[in-house]
Amino acid sequence: TLYFTRVLYYIMSTMTSHRTTMHLRSAPSTWTPPKFKSQADYVLDASAIFELDLDGQKYALKLFHDNGDPGYTEKGRDLNRFRCELNAYEKLLASGVYAGGLVPKFYGYIDRMDPAAFRPAFQHFARDKLKPRAILLEYLQMQELELREDSDALYPQAIEVMQEIHRAGVHHRDIYPKNLLLVRGNPDRLVWIDFDVATTFTDFGSEQLARCDHEISLV
Repeated sequence: TLYFTRVLYYIMSTMTSHRTTMHLRSAPSTWTPPKFKSQADYVLDASAIFELDLDGQKYALKLFHDNGDPGYTEKGRDLNRFRCELNAYEKLLASGVYAGGLVPKFYGYIDRMDPAAFRPAFQHFARDKLKPRAILLEYLQMQELELREDSDALYPQAIEVMQEIHRAGVHHRDIYPKNLLLVRGNPDRLVWIDFDVATTFTDFGSEQLARCDHEISLV
């Protein structure tokens, strides 16, 4: 249908990835069209996260509201949440942090999506001034970390993961339990998510290192 054709066009043609070249392709007769869940899994003030099924594989699509670029603070910190998250994931991708399963794998981003083409899933974005942007991430079966008997064994891992994120040149800036999720497996692992207020840096000077130490103390 036209709906699924548009989904395929955006996902396979307009997605930008630094490691994988995505090409528009026609659908074979046995191809299963991509589907969005009718509602977002998580709805936040600035974004919503959707479960996307494409060719039998699940992805997480984080879609950002856009009512105009908020710009930067007087000190130069970026206030655009899409840009913050994109810059952070590009840094984490380049450094290989995701390869260890420490953060969700980043597949690429979509510059603009038309909410009218994806009703009813994107209906909450229809009244925004600008069409939303999105990032495509690995879909993980996760749960928020709760206090359990083995919490003491997992929390040192949370610190180690955050240190890896810092070594990649990323400050998370949103250190809360809701952003630390548990992925069940053998063994269990912790994953830091939600980098939409993160900042990136290349100079490991005293100011940046002090911020790293502060974030570790918050963990």
